[in-house]
Amino acid sequence: MKKQANLSCVMLVQQLEPEFWIGWDDVIIEEAHNGNIRPLIEELVKRFEKDGCEVNEAYGILHDKDLISVWNQDEMKNVEELKAKHVHILIKFGKGDTLNSLAVKAGVAPQYLEKAKSGRYGYDNLLSYLVHAKDQDKHQYFPDEVVTVSGEEYTSVYNRRMETWVRGRATKEAKATDLSVDYLVSEILAGKLTKSQVLLTNEFYRVYALHKRKINDAFDTAGESKSYQTIADLDAGNFKKTTLFIMAESGAGKTVLSKKIISILQSVALKKMEQRWDYCLTASNNAFDEYNGQDIIFLDDIRGDSLSVSDWLKLLDPYTISPISARYHNKMGSAKAIIITSTKTPSEFFSIAKGNFHEDLGQFFRRIDLLINIEDDKFHLSKPEKAPPASTQFPYVIKPPSHYFHFDGTYHKNKALDMVTKTVIRNMQLNKKKPVTQPAKANVTDHLKK
Repeated sequence: MKKQANLSCVMLVQQLEPEFWIGWDDVIIEEAHNGNIRPLIEELVKRFEKDGCEVNEAYGILHDKDLISVWNQDEMKNVEELKAKHVHILIKFGKGDTLNSLAVKAGVAPQYLEKAKSGRYGYDNLLSYLVHAKDQDKHQYFPDEVVTVSGEEYTSVYNRRMETWVRGRATKEAKATDLSVDYLVSEILAGKLTKSQVLLTNEFYRVYALHKRKINDAFDTAGESKSYQTIADLDAGNFKKTTLFIMAESGAGKTVLSKKIISILQSVALKKMEQRWDYCLTASNNAFDEYNGQDIIFLDDIRGDSLSVSDWLKLLDPYTISPISARYHNKMGSAKAIIITSTKTPSEFFSIAKGNFHEDLGQFFRRIDLLINIEDDKFHLSKPEKAPPASTQFPYVIKPPSHYFHFDGTYHKNKALDMVTKTVIRNMQLNKKKPVTQPAKANVTDHLKK
């Protein structure tokens, strides 16, 4: 049988209920439960020293604000509750004893005595844990809550060591992110997390900061997969793209209306398709540099000359998805809905597209599902229609557009939003039995069989 080594330090962790303290006076345990743990620590030191141990340092703290996650059957989710009151008592020996012997002296079961981990910082880590100095996700106790019975005052130790402990906290968090990054990548590839969620969630943000390349690669891969699935659905006739053109003077509410539309479309997608639609708000210049397969493209106050005639036509084509020019490499414009806002009319907007030399503006107009003009909090809706054939005996005269916008009516905001929603639902074929589904990965063997 292997001989147990004498320990140089030990951390006692125990709830403050009399049944857990063998041979102890209930009054001491009750007093500790009520907040005064000094008599408990002093009695523990006496017990150790009475049986031949030498105690050099003795610190203790009452942990009464620690939280634990438990399953709530009524709410059907995990909720946080306070842990039972418990005490942490750290003892450093000049002359120690074995774990089992110390447990007998302390009057607790051996599993409630924690040994320091091997290495030069083992005892220091236990010192820091008294106040959770290296555990930012746990309740941070104040150093003056620690009771010192023997050795240097804990507040002095804390002020002397805190800078080192903060560095240790960063190292500990970095190691923890190694475990979290694989989970994060898995959730991203499954389409359950967006980049905004990662950056706005403290826990995920720390992981992202240390594994930026790996996580961005996951977002790129997920976006690529989503784009090709959208292409497959479009080619199969499962939906057609929706394009909205919102025009109004500056400050009339174009952006506010667009964000409300985006919110409604996200709710519809979640309810009817169980999909989480994300949107991309593009820049005025190099509009598609940041696009990565999001379901909605929001071209807010973009200029008509931000894209070429060819790129505009490809992007707005309701039945085709094609590569769109971007600064570093072309992007697949695979959105299901596109929202354009401008202070210009569609004619003024598309007439300045790059490479436009007397292009038929009607080819842009017919790709737009709804033109929304905001004036005095009223919403004027128009839809594209084919213009009657135009004939002229002068072939050099520029022909009028092949399509024009037919005024549909003036509506209040809620009615206008309702019409937008119904347009998207119709285009996405959501009232049919088989709506567009989440990407499903096929096996390589499935393709080989065809």
